[in-house]
Order: sequence, then C-alpha cells, then structure tokens
Amino acid sequence: MKRRNFLQLLAATGMSAHLPFFSSSAHAATAPQKYLVVVNAGGGWDPTSICDPKGLNQAYVNNSDRHQGSTNSVELDNNKQFGQIQWSAIPEFVSNDEAVRLRIGNQFDQFFQTYGDRLTVINGIDNGTNNHDTGNRVTWSGHEEIGYPSISALYAAAVSPTLPMAFISNGGYDYTDSLVARARASSAGFINEIADSNYWYTDSNDQFKTGLHYRDRSGNVDIYDMIKQAQSQRIQRQQASEALPQKRAQLSQLFGIRSTDSNLGALSVHLADIQNSVSRDNNWNTNRSNSLKSQAEVVAAAFKSNLAASANLNIGGFDTHGDHDARAYPQLGDLLEGVHFLNQALSYAGIADKTTVVIGSDFGRTPYYNSGNGKDHWPITSVMVMHPAGTSTGGRVFGASTIDFRAQPINRQTGLPDSNGDVLGPHHVNNALRQLMGINSSAVAGNYPLNFNAFNIFS
Repeated sequence: MKRRNFLQLLAATGMSAHLPFFSSSAHAATAPQKYLVVVNAGGGWDPTSICDPKGLNQAYVNNSDRHQGSTNSVELDNNKQFGQIQWSAIPEFVSNDEAVRLRIGNQFDQFFQTYGDRLTVINGIDNGTNNHDTGNRVTWSGHEEIGYPSISALYAAAVSPTLPMAFISNGGYDYTDSLVARARASSAGFINEIADSNYWYTDSNDQFKTGLHYRDRSGNVDIYDMIKQAQSQRIQRQQASEALPQKRAQLSQLFGIRSTDSNLGALSVHLADIQNSVSRDNNWNTNRSNSLKSQAEVVAAAFKSNLAASANLNIGGFDTHGDHDARAYPQLGDLLEGVHFLNQALSYAGIADKTTVVIGSDFGRTPYYNSGNGKDHWPITSVMVMHPAGTSTGGRVFGASTIDFRAQPINRQTGLPDSNGDVLGPHHVNNALRQLMGINSSAVAGNYPLNFNAFNIFS
C-alpha cells in the first residue's frame, strides 16, 4: 500500500496518526538523471600538499631553518603528472617508516593515475577567509552570508525534492534553508533499523537477536512470530465483528500496511549487496579510511534505491597547526582512498556514469611552516571535481596560484594566469557547479543568486 492510500484510509475511518510527512508522490518520484556527492576535508586542507604543490621554492627565506623557507618539504616530481595535473611527492618528514611513506605515495599515485582523466582541478581559489565556519559556508554555498544552502542541498531541492532521503549528510556544511530534509544515514546498522524497526543484532555469544525476533541456540523460540500470530488473530476477530463489508475491507488494508514493501527495504537490500560485493580488502589499502568507506556504501545504496539525489561525505583531521607533514599527508592519502572506494561502490551500483564528486575544504594552509612545523589558516584553496565515469577531461587544471601560494588573476575563459584577468572565488566555483549539474536556471537556484562575471571552468 502506498502511503497516500494509507493516509486516505485513516481519514475514511476517522483515525489519525503522528507520522513523518512526505509528499504524496515521494515513493513515485522519478530517479534523478544525475547524482552529486560532496566530500568535505574538514579543518582546512593544504592544496600545496596534494594538487597545487610548490616544492622547495625557498619563497620564505626568513624561515630558512624550516625546510629551507620553502612551501613544501619535498621537491616537485615530474613523474607525478597527468595531463595538466601535478600532484605532490611524499616528503620524508611524513614518517620514519618507509612502508608508511610508500603506502601514502601509492594512494596519491593510484588516485591521480586512475582518475586523472576524469578530474578537473580548480586551483588558486581565494575564499576570502580563514575562519572555519565562514570557510565551510562559502566553499559549499558560494556565499559568505548565512542563509544560502549548500550546493548538495540545493541540487536535491532542484531536481528531486520529494525523494524520501533526497539529501544525505554526514557533516560539513549542510544547511538546507528548509528546501529539503537533511537525512543522517552513515552506517549499515542505522539503515537496517529504519528499514525494519524489528531489526537488531548483537555480539552476544549466548543468543542471536533481530529486533523482537528472538531465538535460543536450539532455534525453537521466536517471540516475534508469536506476536505476529496474536496480531493476526486479533485482526480476524475485529473483522468478524464488523458488520459493514466496506469497513471490513478498510480494516484489512489498515493492518496490512505493516507488511507492505518500501524503498527503505530496498535500501537495506542494496546496501548488503554492496557490502558483500565491493570488498574493502580488495581496495588499495585494507582498513584505511573506514569511516569514509562506510559513508560511501550507504550513499551508493541510497542512490541505487532511488531514495536520494545528493550527499555529503565528511572526513576531518586537516587542521594541522603542528607537525603538518606527519599529519596532513596520511590524512590526504586516506581521503583519496575513500573517494576511490566511493567510485567502486558507485560502479558496482551501476551509477558511476551519473555521479559527480566534488572534493574540497574550508580553506587552505599557510605557504610556510610555523615554529612547530605546522601550517596555519590561509584563504587560498583548491577544489577537485571528479566527473562521471566515461567522461574525459584529459586531466584538466583551471586556475592557478603564484609560486608563493597567493591568489593570481586568471583569464575567465582559459583559466590561465592573466594580469588583466580576475581572481577566482568560491562564488565562481559554485556557479559553475550549478551549471555543470544543470540547475543554474532552476527556480530554486534563482532564489540564491550568485551575481558576478562567470568563469568558464567546465568548458
């Protein structure tokens, strides 16, 4: 039975219920043509340690006691290139363990070599802030003022607002301005609980439980089956005592709602299928970035089940005020590992060719090391966009920062340095993302204008 029929039935029988409200067309909503995933690197990542490296530039000679006054502590490596994209080598200061350095180097190399042809790297973005809250807001909405929804919430509201879990968020900037509901669904256990309120499992060695289902080791006792039997007998008595045939039919429909199928049930099935088929053991590095991988499994299953149109994934640990190399590079490697797993899950679900993944952070980090070999807040940053499978960008870079990692005017059409050009900002990036996802002309987006001269980022 569809939910709208259930609500009509309640009205017909004079009954009422406190149920979460969804549009009557929620379960019949058409699947989106495209999906959007935002991956937030919480805390302010360092683009010069990943996709906009400067190497041993000796740009800050007054800090010569710290890595020769350079932005990075490792030289540029010309072998670490794909198309226009240059990524960072792994410095020895990451770890005294060579195996750790090799692991992180492998994560970097495999990511850019595997996905370079689908990547647009946007460098030299001036966020205009080094405040975490403002940085998060401006990166993911394009506007520094409170009130603009995140790009992921805006997309869900524009294309599929009636989906039951249109926008899934695991953190980061996820303000919706009440355009859509924000769904929290980061774990398999949570999905199973909302799909079936009687689902529950325990690590107890003495018994196995699934919600009200209970069986001892002999398998002879199932309390929930007894409850269902009692409910059925009660319904039969109520129906038998009702004189009017129409009321008997209505009662049959009313109590039958418990056994009907649901999208959430499909989500539970697809999630289990992805977990069984997309092994983390076959990923680049086992047991790396497991939180991000768990989020990715749920999102891929939700997209596959036609429950969601967009999602936020979130990984923290990038606020590296001390020991930058030892903290930032391992976390960046795990970020890339998690995005790779997300792509594997989307591929298995058959929707990698419909999904755009955007990776970014609050802001960047200083182009020099502080006295604790850390890096502090800095407004210049980067965003990486992984286009759907089957897309070829040739490994494109749009925008640029200076050798000492400052904002650089660029040509709005080519993205190349241009003294007569303009500085790239997050509002430009968000406007381009709206265009890329096909919502820039939507009525919803029109309520949140980003007024400026556009940059042709995704030509």
